[in-house]
Amino acid sequence: MMQGKGKFSNINKALSQVNLSDYDWVIVTDDDVDLPPRFLDMFIPLCEIMKLKISQPAHRYHSYTSFTFNYRKWNSIARVTRYVEDGPVTAFHRDAMSYLFPFPELRWAWATDILFCHEAHRHNHNVGIVDYTAIEHLKPAGNDYSVQEAMTEARAFLARRSLQPDRQELFRSTEILRRIDHNFLNCDIMV
Repeated sequence: MMQGKGKFSNINKALSQVNLSDYDWVIVTDDDVDLPPRFLDMFIPLCEIMKLKISQPAHRYHSYTSFTFNYRKWNSIARVTRYVEDGPVTAFHRDAMSYLFPFPELRWAWATDILFCHEAHRHNHNVGIVDYTAIEHLKPAGNDYSVQEAMTEARAFLARRSLQPDRQELFRSTEILRRIDHNFLNCDIMV
């Protein structure tokens, strides 16, 4: 990891040494996350069922998240949404990586998720949240850096790209998966 560089600068450096076309998914995770057992065994198949190209697991109710929209929704296994955060856990399908990589190299990476979702929708790709595999983010965003500096960087980043998201439109689910054949995942699914 390059000290003093942002999250995506480090990720870009690591991924530049990998042949991304060899992989179906790139999973980016912060170091302060508690994942459920067999996380990837359930998360990735549910992303595939929903045809998600960018996705995140929902947050447990005592998890730190920036938006209540990201908390686990009861009676939902997974949902297609208009917005997915760029952390603490984000999955990028190879189709999305083809137009997102290399990632924007911002110091704090705030607002990159708005660009990611904008690009996915421009390519007619689904983004969404997997409620069944809810995670716990152990620290609040901005716990060990300046939130004001991160916001300033984010606003400038969005302005340069003329992206002005409508929050009401952004935090909307367009499809919800409520049932699935439990044999598909070889485990019991209860919502």
